[in-house]
Amino acid sequence: MQKLLTDQYSSMPWDEIDNVVYDIGNVLIRFDPQYMLDVLFPGEDELHALLMRKVFRSPYWVMLDHGTCTVEEAAEAMTGSDTEIAEEIRHTLTHWSDITVEIPEGVRSMDAAREHGKKLFLLSNYNNVFFEQAAARFAFLNEPVISGRIISAYHHIMKPERVMYEKLTDTYGLDPVRTVFIDDAAVNCAGAIDAGWKAIWNEHPGVLSAFMGFETGR
Repeated sequence: MQKLLTDQYSSMPWDEIDNVVYDIGNVLIRFDPQYMLDVLFPGEDELHALLMRKVFRSPYWVMLDHGTCTVEEAAEAMTGSDTEIAEEIRHTLTHWSDITVEIPEGVRSMDAAREHGKKLFLLSNYNNVFFEQAAARFAFLNEPVISGRIISAYHHIMKPERVMYEKLTDTYGLDPVRTVFIDDAAVNCAGAIDAGWKAIWNEHPGVLSAFMGFETGR
């Protein structure tokens, strides 16, 4: 059984890697629904709990990432019979992306990989509308920083489905054995390993800086 790269080596084996592939949420961009709700609706704890369930933990959020419904369709479905919070649901869907911030350690790791001559790619479960909003704000989600990307909603496939990983390697002609994937979710790292990739589980702050050998400050 293949192990996580961090369980095989004490530091990044750069000579074994050609491609570094990044998940986005909680690797490059902070995705913290509770923080977003605190900003959007300060002090409204009961509303936070309802919106957490109706929006971020709902099956319709997964459908957004899968690209099988539009934001408008999701807003209507999330509201359901709770019409009194329809405006708050739409406000959350419209503005949560405005609150996201980059994770300096993740972005610095991209710099480190590029300094070692590696190509960078994105592989993320992300709605197309929300991704375009993020890409308009963060240059590191675009060329020339990255060499390509597979975003779930555009292709109607999602991690940890094997086809998601194969879509990236097939589209860009990558050697899976020389490709490493960085994700904060263990199940997605397992999917990468199953597809023949290497994987780094970004389970807590400091993993990337320690393993890849750089200072966290930018």
